Amino acid sequence: MIMRCPIYQYHQLTKKMKKFNFKSKKFLTTAFFIASGLTILSPSNPVKAEGECPAASTVTSPNGFGDASSFIALSGGSCYGTPEKYGVTIYKMALCSENPAPTVGAVPDTSSCTFTFQKDDGVGETKSFGDDEVLDLSAEYSSDPAIGDYTYAYIEIKNSFDIKAKYGPMGDTDNTTYFTNGTSVDTITGSSATPPTTSYAATTYAMNTFFGDGGAEECVATADESVAGGTIRAYLLDSSDQLIADDDSLASCETLGVTKLLGIMQLDDDVNITASTSSLTATFKVENNGTTIMYDDGSDGIAFDSGPFSVTFETSE
Repeated sequence: MIMRCPIYQYHQLTKKMKKFNFKSKKFLTTAFFIASGLTILSPSNPVKAEGECPAASTVTSPNGFGDASSFIALSGGSCYGTPEKYGVTIYKMALCSENPAPTVGAVPDTSSCTFTFQKDDGVGETKSFGDDEVLDLSAEYSSDPAIGDYTYAYIEIKNSFDIKAKYGPMGDTDNTTYFTNGTSVDTITGSSATPPTTSYAATTYAMNTFFGDGGAEECVATADESVAGGTIRAYLLDSSDQLIADDDSLASCETLGVTKLLGIMQLDDDVNITASTSSLTATFKVENNGTTIMYDDGSDGIAFDSGPFSVTFETSE
């Protein structure tokens, strides 16, 4: 079956990212859009990204004083880019006829859901994908959805993302390229230089809060946004799959034991699974969306964070 589901925005920036297809051989078709577009800010830099990043070659400094072509001037301080690799751990994917949303201290009510993928063993299934890559989810954890009409799309994933990304060469004197190195950010200079394979690696970014109004640094465990095709809602769950309570006394929800990110999309148009449905394909997209690229005032350079990805479900007969 073909599944497409856009997931919510993680962390700060995103706009369009690479296209990735996950095919589950036992799946049926569906049209499912999970969550792409929630404003989720990074703990390190609570600034909302507003769009696709400018071409690096047009940027003449990260934040040069009076420089009209600086990254700050051209992007506002943060923007969305396309990662070379985007790693996500998936636990569950489902279609539901009733809203499975959890309440504080409770688990999601999935009694009306039909699961297309389940590997909720604390390990999940981790996939790392790049532009236009097609990957399979394990058939042994995949199932055909039951015949019926479904108003909600559902996905549970780990609350951290592995991002391998670079930005450059820039239009500064040294033609600097910034890139993830597994723990933070490194640089290389030269108009034709590329990040060395020995140090160019994915860095893990955790998502532990959606932040409060105006980017206030506080523990907020739910978020929602209207997007094309429906309304997306995101929830932070603990190790018992219970929804964490908001707490404005904390800078994030990390100490409350966040382990999962739940996305639920209420669809404008139901997904219909019939006896003649033959396939379901899940397409994950991260083009100009999967990584947040931002100004780092600590180093007066460029930093990275995770960004949203989208997943859609498509069915065929």
